Amino acid sequence: MSGQFELRLRGMDVPPGEIGLRDLANISTQLQDLATRLGRWVAGIERVGRSTGDVEDAVALRLTTIRAGSTGLVIERGRASQPLFDVPLEEEFDALLWETWEAIAADAPRQDTPPLVRQSAVGLLEALGHAAPEAELRRTADGARISFRPGERDKRVWIAPDTTVDESDLTLSGVVKMVDLDSHKFRLVDDVGNRIPLEGVDNSDVARELLDRRADAVGQPRRDSRGRISALVVSSISPADVPVPWTQHVRDDSWREAPISGPDPDGGVEFTDDEWAAFISAMNGA
Repeated sequence: MSGQFELRLRGMDVPPGEIGLRDLANISTQLQDLATRLGRWVAGIERVGRSTGDVEDAVALRLTTIRAGSTGLVIERGRASQPLFDVPLEEEFDALLWETWEAIAADAPRQDTPPLVRQSAVGLLEALGHAAPEAELRRTADGARISFRPGERDKRVWIAPDTTVDESDLTLSGVVKMVDLDSHKFRLVDDVGNRIPLEGVDNSDVARELLDRRADAVGQPRRDSRGRISALVVSSISPADVPVPWTQHVRDDSWREAPISGPDPDGGVEFTDDEWAAFISAMNGA
């Protein structure tokens, strides 16, 4: 089963097979955050926001066993009530999770690693470093191993590369959602579900009026390392109407005039007397 691995912590100041609840909670939280963000990356929805239920189910992690011999945490992917199938999403997630473990151990993240995944990798390193001097991963499927010392890893390599800001303005349309009114953090949810943070919306009164309403936001797009819009530096924002074609109802009665094929009451197949007799005999089971 590729969705199962063991995280072994060595050199802790507790007896073998034990772990402090605080360390267990920190590692569990950071590891699940990393898994969730990797799942969003695999599914193409790694931006801020709740992932779909299917992705959440696929990347949910469970602690199934705690073993002695230092302390080993056996972790499995997926809900306990569901069989651990290796379907495309799960297979890609398992491969990416292991690749990310290797990147953590080697201080070598992929260049296209999303900022939130980078942030989770740092959080996991800090949680592991607080718990134990050495960590080892063993993949159940093939016995592959990764060993590293969390406290000696370089967290700076996980800092997201600088974003770029376009010089020309762009207009984005969607529904304005609030993240934090006090800190003036908002986002625009466009018509295909992308959640785009809005920067520079400082007028709280205007923001309140636009919440949960459709709006046009004009500004300079901030792009990530892959050229995608990661935020919009807003110069103006105003209410917008729903596009007219979306609300128009077109009645099409052309089908009434179209020729419709069907049985001809004056025609059809004519059976002979012998054919009718054979048919009735077959119906009676003769």
